[in-house]
Amino acid sequence: MKQNDEAWEAVNWDLDFGSFEWMVHLAACFNRHLPAGAPWTEWPEWSTDMPGWVQDKNRPGWLSALRLIHTHPRIAVKKSVVSVTSSHGITRELEDVDVSSRWWHVNVNIDWNVPRPLVAALDELHGPSPSHAFVPGQMEQLCLGVDDDSVSYGLGLSSVLQAMLDEVVLLSQATNFHAARCRFCHETTYREGLRGQGFPPGKEVLFACGSCTGEPLTN
Repeated sequence: MKQNDEAWEAVNWDLDFGSFEWMVHLAACFNRHLPAGAPWTEWPEWSTDMPGWVQDKNRPGWLSALRLIHTHPRIAVKKSVVSVTSSHGITRELEDVDVSSRWWHVNVNIDWNVPRPLVAALDELHGPSPSHAFVPGQMEQLCLGVDDDSVSYGLGLSSVLQAMLDEVVLLSQATNFHAARCRFCHETTYREGLRGQGFPPGKEVLFACGSCTGEPLTN
């Protein structure tokens, strides 16, 4: 009881109770008695469940995400926006964060040409690929999250934040694309997956584009 009393005494009541910032702050207050490096274990006592409802089995995953946001020097939260500054100094944001979110849209926010040191790091990680040299428009926004419904969305958020912190990890996904050509209209584009395939002219990976597959077939 004493720990709970001390937690409530540390609360900043000026925050918006419906914001994700409030959730992070309240969790920090209830776990402030733990050693600095220890995982958070105390779910705050708050009747509205700050904001949204979290099943008991998913609370450890959310506590892990909340602790990461609160303690990492390159992560900040304001209202329901989480800002992350990567290892290369690029700041990106997750907007409208709440406990119901499963997928997160992350803007890559990088020039067309990937800086050479990052290209070298990507080549070392995946092997040389022409896709490592640039980020096309199709890959400028990534959709990151968890595929498995049994995994806490909080753990999914933690993995997204870790990717945003590490420029190489994020660009590993942004540069995972191939050159493609529609087998019908012969228009060329870039598509996600098949890292670096189809780049030599005339060797594009064939597919059927939406315009061609959406038109009625004629003899």
